Amino acid sequence: MKTSHKTLIMIVLFAVSAFTFAIKILMPTTTRIIIPGEDPIIVGEIFRYTQFDVIIISVSTIILTFSSFYLLFAKSINNKNALLIAENHDSSEIDVAFALRLLDGDKRKIFNEIVEAKGEILQSDLHVVTGFSKAKITRTLDYLEIKGLVMRKSYGMTNKIVLNRKKPTYRKKPEEHP
Repeated sequence: MKTSHKTLIMIVLFAVSAFTFAIKILMPTTTRIIIPGEDPIIVGEIFRYTQFDVIIISVSTIILTFSSFYLLFAKSINNKNALLIAENHDSSEIDVAFALRLLDGDKRKIFNEIVEAKGEILQSDLHVVTGFSKAKITRTLDYLEIKGLVMRKSYGMTNKIVLNRKKPTYRKKPEEHP
């Protein structure tokens, strides 16, 4: 699945704030102790955190915390939102988010491409978009059609794959005769 813009922004914020936090914690500001005179003498150096260092550490910690929680829990938040949306829909319509969660691997990728194409895509275009072999796409579409998630309609030399918006009626896989 594709990464959302929010997630990319949170990843960048996480990386920048983690880097800033680590740099400021590991390298505090150096203060030199100098005895003034004809030839100034450097007595020593003290490593300490200035108010500015503390502000930078605090801000980077807050950003790091929020971005971490978002990255850890964004998927579960989106799933809960999908469930709330599904509850508001007619129960006779298929819940696409639920179907995507049940599918795995290549089946999920192909079904997701159909959904992203607004529910209609040519079978030949699936080959181009996913990079899968035509045989793999045909087998996967057979599976999705058996599960009642998609329908194939003849369209010239190819098929148009249409998302089945109605509640699926499961049919058995045709038995092979020896």
